[in-house]
Amino acid sequence: MPDSLSVSLKDIAALAGVSTMTVSRVLGGKGQVSEAKRLAVRDAAARLGYQPNPMVQQMMSDLRRRRAHAFRGTIAFLNSSNQEDDWRTLPYLRPCWQGARDRAAASGFAFDEIWINAPGWSPARTQAVLEARGIRGLLVVPGSNPEQFAFSLDTFALASFGGLAFPLSIHQVLPDHFHNYATCYRELKALGYRRIGLFAPAYELAISGEESLGGFLSAQWRSPERERVPVGSGSVNWASAEHAFKEWVRTAKPDAVVANYNQVRRWLSEIGLSCPGDIGLAHPGLAEDVAGWSGIDADLYSQGAQAVDLLTAQIFRNEQGIPRQPKRLTIRGTWVTGRTTRRLGGAS
Repeated sequence: MPDSLSVSLKDIAALAGVSTMTVSRVLGGKGQVSEAKRLAVRDAAARLGYQPNPMVQQMMSDLRRRRAHAFRGTIAFLNSSNQEDDWRTLPYLRPCWQGARDRAAASGFAFDEIWINAPGWSPARTQAVLEARGIRGLLVVPGSNPEQFAFSLDTFALASFGGLAFPLSIHQVLPDHFHNYATCYRELKALGYRRIGLFAPAYELAISGEESLGGFLSAQWRSPERERVPVGSGSVNWASAEHAFKEWVRTAKPDAVVANYNQVRRWLSEIGLSCPGDIGLAHPGLAEDVAGWSGIDADLYSQGAQAVDLLTAQIFRNEQGIPRQPKRLTIRGTWVTGRTTRRLGGAS
């Protein structure tokens, strides 16, 4: 006689003279089966010493549950752009959105975009739309402002990615700014650059919690004092940074620059410096607008996907509103050597 756990439905069906479907119905207690066949199946199962495998039963139960609850709700991507499609022009945001949308679909959630900065829109309108659409989770994106969230968040799961410039104590997925900026410095040093400078406007430092500054300075601290270039800032954001950036390069005289903006290469060219011939350039958050540059691949797709994971975990645990202990999940980027740096003489 075979081992009780190795007895299959096919074995029972052969002995009872019925189909495997009939055996499944009898043993599962479901479906219409004649009394004669029911007795034959039970007798065959007893003779073979059949015992159900608890692991298989659990697996099948889980599969049935997933099928029954394939659709788990809707997650809202809160678009705070000045124009509805502005965010689609931002190379760093599109991969995050794609990762979030794909992960939502894989987890059984619909993914709904809501433009919360439309003309005449208000926080009250946002709340009414969210409730009308049955939204369960809110994905807050960079560029949002606190006035847009002046409504009750108590009934929603909450998460963000990329960094917010205002305090909102929700779960966040962020680049590992400290690691990424320190890595930029170390990789440039390994290429033979010595006077490596960071330029970062105030807004950029704010959304990283100044961890970008901390990472860069921690790496710079290990260099001789004569090689330490003062950090450049002098502007609120990149839109107003051109003059300050050019003046900083002229006075600080770095031989390599770490900067998170796609226009700095043009600005360097306008003051007579070519990359990589005259000066090295590294971008700490590579995206398609700086394809071919040296810098950090921050895995933007994963940032969006992980933010949705934070949302769905809250939804499954029935957690809503501002969390008591907000989580910060950081994703380390990887260095990519591109065409804006070169190996200098004497580099190891």
